Amino acid sequence: MATVTEEKIDIAPELLEQINTQEEKQVIVHATAIGIPNYHTIRVWPTIYLIPKGTSLKCKLLHHFNIVMYPKWQPIGPSGQHNFTLLFEGLPADCTTFDIVEIIDEEGAFEYRNMPRNESDVYHVTF
Repeated sequence: MATVTEEKIDIAPELLEQINTQEEKQVIVHATAIGIPNYHTIRVWPTIYLIPKGTSLKCKLLHHFNIVMYPKWQPIGPSGQHNFTLLFEGLPADCTTFDIVEIIDEEGAFEYRNMPRNESDVYHVTF
């Protein structure tokens, strides 16, 4: 008959702490672009970020829903309004306020400044 023995594996305490404190967090931004009757199309650039106030950190865009990515253009209806959702990397735990900034070299960039952080990390903005 086979005998099963349990072996103890030692893991450095700092590695255990790092594993226990890492959580995969994401930020969801439900957006409405309104008042854009001069534009008949819309898009988002991959250079849209969440930037925690007081840092140079940039949380990257992970996914986009109901909006196309540069260089494509998406038509918008005659209302001049379009709803879409953006999913970003998580913000640092100590972040209390952040900006949503699309960094591009032309007019029409999405920008929302001084967004107060909430517990759910789900936000509704109007650009």
